[in-house]
Amino acid sequence: MSAPQNEFTKLGFTKTFILPAMWIFLVPALSWMFFLHAQSRFDAQALESILQQIRIDQKLSEQERAQATEFYTKVPVSQLMTNPEFAAQTDPTARFNYATFRWMIRLSFLSIAAGITVFVVAGILVLLSYRSPFVQYLSLLAGWHVLRIYSALQTIVIGIQLVALSFWVTALWMNFYSVKLIGVAGILSVMGVGAVLIAIFARPKTEQTVEGTILERDDAPRLWEELSSICAKVGVDPPDQVIAGIDDNFFVTEHPITMNGTRMTGKTLFVSLPLLKQLHATEADTILAHEMAHFSGQDTLYSKRISPLLMKYQAYLKGLHEGGISLPVFHFMVCFRVLFELSLNSLSRKREFRADAIASKVTSPRDSAAALLRTMAYSKFRQSVELDLFKQTEAMEKADVSARVEQGFLDYAEKFASDPEIGKMETAHPFDSHPPLSQRLSAVGIELDENVARSLLALKGDGGWYRIIPNAEELERQQWQAYEDRFRQYHEQSLPYRFLPSTPEEQAVVERAFPQISFEGKEGTFAFDFEKIHYTTWITPIRFSELVSCVNNEGTLVFEYKRTVADKKTLKLSDFTKEVQAQVLDAFGGYYGRYLAADQYQKELAAANAVAEQADNESTE
Repeated sequence: MSAPQNEFTKLGFTKTFILPAMWIFLVPALSWMFFLHAQSRFDAQALESILQQIRIDQKLSEQERAQATEFYTKVPVSQLMTNPEFAAQTDPTARFNYATFRWMIRLSFLSIAAGITVFVVAGILVLLSYRSPFVQYLSLLAGWHVLRIYSALQTIVIGIQLVALSFWVTALWMNFYSVKLIGVAGILSVMGVGAVLIAIFARPKTEQTVEGTILERDDAPRLWEELSSICAKVGVDPPDQVIAGIDDNFFVTEHPITMNGTRMTGKTLFVSLPLLKQLHATEADTILAHEMAHFSGQDTLYSKRISPLLMKYQAYLKGLHEGGISLPVFHFMVCFRVLFELSLNSLSRKREFRADAIASKVTSPRDSAAALLRTMAYSKFRQSVELDLFKQTEAMEKADVSARVEQGFLDYAEKFASDPEIGKMETAHPFDSHPPLSQRLSAVGIELDENVARSLLALKGDGGWYRIIPNAEELERQQWQAYEDRFRQYHEQSLPYRFLPSTPEEQAVVERAFPQISFEGKEGTFAFDFEKIHYTTWITPIRFSELVSCVNNEGTLVFEYKRTVADKKTLKLSDFTKEVQAQVLDAFGGYYGRYLAADQYQKELAAANAVAEQADNESTE
């Protein structure tokens, strides 16, 4: 069964990325074929005219007439026009037309040849990027510059070709040209080139924002002492700063970090206070050894170098996507971005295996396995707690995420150990991808099964590292309070976007955020609330649930709706002042957007409930 799966994967990749990338050759290929056709057609017309002149020229002998006829039949006028002396004897318009055809054919050929060359060069760079982090960085750097320059030039070429085609297609085949069509092609070309140039010089933000508290050496001497001991065993210097936060992961980075408005550089270690509380000291040892191992392999150094390139690449893709005519170039660039991503993920996972191996030597394979299982279980449990809280349909007085997680984690860990999908899970990380859990454990000599997982998670962690951080409880409490306040506020703000009110309580929630609003115009009042819209000249209001579409048709809002039959109503924006027109459109968009979001949410909720009910029925049977 593996072969069909591999074939499906390759087919899926080809359909999703490779084939769209081929669109980059479409306009150049069409341009090449069309202008070859145009040149051939002009050659045929010119030949007919020349032969007619040869036939009626009385000064030519029969031999000269035959020689001239043979010469012009064999040598097309387009070729003769490359001779300056011949071209100088022809009509200026003919010279211009032939020069246009000649350069458009050359431009198309060079465009296609350049595309093929860049495709091969970028492919070779992708293959080389698998060799090592250093080669990966150089390959990505070279690939980025090659692809960026090529894509910018290709966008310009496509723009030129579209403008030329917009004139010549109609001129050649229909004997007329459309100024409007040429203008549209020109505007699209300028917009596309402009979007690309803006994207080239854009400077995306490369710094990472982290929430937490710096643990200074003087304030947490025991932590720094223990951390320095681990660093000595791994063979690296201690990090420049340690940040303690409440995120559900540990990580290291050499990226510039912004925390509470302060920018920090150098090597940073982030530790999770809630996780340190749940971990045994030896489990925390192995996690910290793993993180320090990333410094020893220069993993964070190359991540620091590569990440800005990826961010620039992503910003450039955004510009190409918004450029219109640059969409073929966008798909071409996406193809290689994905291929480079495969290389990045491959080396990233090798780095993780290497760090796991070092950590296992510093502590033990069993500690490594227990640390991975406990951190993964904690992360999954916290996500489920937050999701359950967020699903609540009433405003919360407080979002007690931390208390729920701490009280329920040990019971959840036991259930987590028996999850049949546990081996496929991956740990969360802000900078790298990780191999599945079963592969990581197998690499350190632990074969994962339910009994192993249960034994490793059976005992509650002793929180050894948590206890050596002065004021750890107060630091954690303050951060949780700020986080839970934001969580509660966001939850409350989301409630109006979930309800198609069926109870007075739900209606009150929606009406608080979306009260009735009205706008006075010259001919009447346009009013709407969370469920319907109405205008003075309409007999009855239109409910959002009846609305099929709303289109701004040159200053007139056309509301199409379906009640017993399809119908429509209109609202002239000219009935309002320009300032009010903008307010009407903005407010209506917000109210209608709220309804659409709530409608989609209710449909997804109903589908999820149906799946859950079916699963319950199957388990009961």
